[in-house]
Amino acid sequence: MGQRSPVATQWAVASAVLAVVFFNPGNLAAREPTKFALLVGVDDYSELTDLSCAGNDERAFAKVLRELGFPADQVVLLVDRATQPRYLPFRENIVRQLELLLSMPEADDLLIVGFSGHGVAIDGKSYLCPTGARVEEPETMIAVDWIYERLEKCPAALKLLFVDACRHGDPRPPGLRAAPARGLDLFQPEPPPKGVMILNSCGANQYAREDKEKLQHGVFMHFILEGLHGKADNGRGLVTLSSLYDYASLETKKYVRNHWNSLQTPALEGRIDGPFEICRFERARVETPAGPQPGDVTTNSIGMKLVLIPAGEFMMGGDESAAELKVAGFGFSDSFQCNDERPKHRVRIARPFYMGVYEVTKAQFAQFVTATDYKTEAENDGKGGGGVTGDVFKQSAEFNWRSWGVDQSDQSPVVNVSWNDAVAYCGWLSRQDGRRHRLPTEAEWEYACRAGTTSRFFNGDDPEGLVRVGNVADGSAKAKFNAAFTTSASDGYAFTSPVGRFRPNAFGLYDMHGNTFEWCSDWYAEDYYAASPVDDPQGPPAGSFRVLRGGGWRNDPVYCRSASRSLVSPANRSYLTGFRVVCAR
Repeated sequence: MGQRSPVATQWAVASAVLAVVFFNPGNLAAREPTKFALLVGVDDYSELTDLSCAGNDERAFAKVLRELGFPADQVVLLVDRATQPRYLPFRENIVRQLELLLSMPEADDLLIVGFSGHGVAIDGKSYLCPTGARVEEPETMIAVDWIYERLEKCPAALKLLFVDACRHGDPRPPGLRAAPARGLDLFQPEPPPKGVMILNSCGANQYAREDKEKLQHGVFMHFILEGLHGKADNGRGLVTLSSLYDYASLETKKYVRNHWNSLQTPALEGRIDGPFEICRFERARVETPAGPQPGDVTTNSIGMKLVLIPAGEFMMGGDESAAELKVAGFGFSDSFQCNDERPKHRVRIARPFYMGVYEVTKAQFAQFVTATDYKTEAENDGKGGGGVTGDVFKQSAEFNWRSWGVDQSDQSPVVNVSWNDAVAYCGWLSRQDGRRHRLPTEAEWEYACRAGTTSRFFNGDDPEGLVRVGNVADGSAKAKFNAAFTTSASDGYAFTSPVGRFRPNAFGLYDMHGNTFEWCSDWYAEDYYAASPVDDPQGPPAGSFRVLRGGGWRNDPVYCRSASRSLVSPANRSYLTGFRVVCAR
């Protein structure tokens, strides 16, 4: 789907999470209830509009349930890009896992079924839409009344169904909505049978909103999580079902009203008549893990700030052709190509790592030069580096990292450093700090740049929005010199900017788009993605060129995309090229 910027306006999803402690006055000696959960999050659709946060929300749901006492092996998670095919959110997998889970609870137990994705109604009957759902074929979906029927037969004392789907309009992309769909109507789940509670994240004819940039979750999900961590306390040290719902519902309504001037009113329906007087929801007590945690910032021996990037998985690369990017409004020369960004493929970063919050600055590079009397390749071979004389860009012996014809502060990113210069700097910093510093791999760089996003840039798909997060070829550059494919908006800098002047991504990294290209450790191969390993790819074993990422201050937005790859000789130095460092946790 198209990027929703700065915050989503439709097709968003949310989730709710609960940890239950039963109070049964009639049988205090009863066994401790067992807790089960089946959680499904669907972002990737073939016929329907893709979503952004369904999988993330259900992963967060699973994490909190486990923290609150659900046995890890009793929380079944089906999401896109699951590592095992049986946990992908296809209809047959959902049905199989639900049937299996329903056979396990006993009379005192708790069962939660959570779904984040699209819902539709066809001929008055409501369906949940798994991956591969087709509106014209109800058999490709899962009927809500089929779920009700099975939940009603399950002996568990409390059965909670979470349905997080927009209840407004046609979930197909705009280009398909003109096609007829038999009896297509807004998603409207039927009232649940006795013994089943259903929680909808929005009311009829409403959108379930998400704020991908600020909250990084569906709005309702964000406030459910806040509630479980104490903000929904009922005044007696407990978070009950009613206090949790009351808190999340009220805060969701306020947030959506303030940000979109519209309504989102979550709804809780159902009736439970059982031996339990009350279902109490204990406040989450999450142990603080020992040692540094993702998002923590450390400062090394030379004053460089590094942030801890968590381990995780992402889809690396892009699947758009040059023609598709042209249609999307990107300008570029006839020489542009992006075939090396394909195929889009899953990559797992297995271990957390620290990454420089900023690109290496002139001041930080000067510390290295002063300590070692190092001479860069631009200074050693007589060819110099890239720079500007008046309005002429050229390579000249007069230009190097110290000066290239443009006023730069000590806090500007260092440029005119080759790959070899950058590696030498990392070696010195490792000796200075007592920890190994190095250049990031290409996979680490893209993972860190995306910070959980799947759009062209970490702040969306629109190149005009880049001026909020990075220094690229823009109105300022066009006013200063001839730049063919700029954004019309202006970021205020015709050349490099001091580091950290723009908004960071969700990992706390600045200038990942623009300012300077950044060296990666990998050799470059156009077809490497076709054979790339899933775990921590290091690039091909040899080559003629090294990889550059991120684009620079003079680069067209198309070269600043998260997936964009560039290549140059390791001896190359340019007014566009700098670097940032990583080190082990």
